[in-house]
Amino acid sequence: SSRDRARAAAAMDNADSYRKEVPPLYGGVDSTASTVSGSIKSSSASSTAIVGTSERCNFVAACGNFSIQYNYACASIATAIMLSHNGFTGDGLQPDFPQPNWAKTCLFSVVFIGSVAGMLTMGFLGDFLGIKQALVLTNLLTVLGAMSSALLSWGSSETVWTVITASRFVLGVGVGGNYPLSAAKASQGGGAEEAVAKAGVAFFWQGPGSLAPYLFGLVLLALPQTVPGLTSLQFRMLLGAGALPALVVLNASLSEPGGVSVQRPWNLLESIRNPAHWLALIGTAGTWFLFDVAFYGTMVFIPTILQSVFGAEQSLRDLAMRATMMSVLGIFGMALGLIILPKVGPRAMNTWGLALASVTFGAFASVYRRSPEQSVVLFSFLCALFFLLNMGPQIATYLLPVEVFPPEVRSTFHGLSAAAAKVGAVVGALLFPIISDRFGVPAVMLTQAAFCATGALLSHVAVPS
Repeated sequence: SSRDRARAAAAMDNADSYRKEVPPLYGGVDSTASTVSGSIKSSSASSTAIVGTSERCNFVAACGNFSIQYNYACASIATAIMLSHNGFTGDGLQPDFPQPNWAKTCLFSVVFIGSVAGMLTMGFLGDFLGIKQALVLTNLLTVLGAMSSALLSWGSSETVWTVITASRFVLGVGVGGNYPLSAAKASQGGGAEEAVAKAGVAFFWQGPGSLAPYLFGLVLLALPQTVPGLTSLQFRMLLGAGALPALVVLNASLSEPGGVSVQRPWNLLESIRNPAHWLALIGTAGTWFLFDVAFYGTMVFIPTILQSVFGAEQSLRDLAMRATMMSVLGIFGMALGLIILPKVGPRAMNTWGLALASVTFGAFASVYRRSPEQSVVLFSFLCALFFLLNMGPQIATYLLPVEVFPPEVRSTFHGLSAAAAKVGAVVGALLFPIISDRFGVPAVMLTQAAFCATGALLSHVAVPS
């Protein structure tokens, strides 16, 4: 009927009106596809950004660790060059830069004193201000210390040694700050196991960092003796080159987009006050302290030990070659340690590494006391020591705070642990010459064996499993 046709037409008009007023769900098929495509592109861009950020974190942490060990180790070969004449060192030679008595004690220890200050302050600032901001500050100090030791140390021998010593303190503050900040930077994001793995890979670059000064030293020692002011040029280039890796970290940090969110002061302080963290600190800081007494008490005096083993009069090239060989073995040890790490964990690596090092220190002392002329055997023990120390506790002591402490206080407590370690390095640097002068090298090695044995026991008892 006409009435039915009119009702049908009205219904169709209403439907058309509804379609115009109300768009299809999610814009229809085409709109839905567009939305999904946009989501996929956004997700892909986000994933790329995350990967890029992770790679940047790893790069910054690796360069920071390289900078740490280069700047610690370069003083040993630089000092040997300053105390040489025409490429040789020994008791019968007049050194180009005679060393005052106070510098023999202070030069190596002052950088560790500065490191303690840097670890404590920069570790806290990393949690308080953010890792990026603290990295900029600590690497500025590293650049300042390295450049001033190379460019401002002119005048009399007394003045040269004074300026270098003061510069090494500033350098120590900057280098020390890199310890907790590099660990926190590398371990950003992911769980505890992933954080340990990433921090371990970044820490590996301390091995090449300790090798680089000796390789660079060999290049500088190849320069002809006819070059004017050769000794001055050599030691200044060695010390000044320590600014380069710090400049790389500084540039990467400044160009990093944005910043990491940080905690409010009261939240950070509340987390720091947690008693469980301080109990764990006894294990992480105590074992690292004992290890560094042995490790740095040996490492910074490698030229002195090699002179004792091979004789006082030797060429700087021979000295640098032997130190290079030991550093290469240390790198292989660290590489093997990273392979073992996922299977046994930092705690077991620390305990067994310190125990084996204690036995090796004792064996060195025994052979040296009975047959000091056995230079090949003694050098083999030194190489074994470097391999064992780098394979086990060198990596493990750095990683234990990463594994034990949560991200919100990781930088602070890593800094506290590392600061305790560098107090140990100061003790080792001060004890070594005193014990060596009074009782000889075997007594030094027995002392190191005792520290390693105590560290192994503390690691087993006090470090959370």
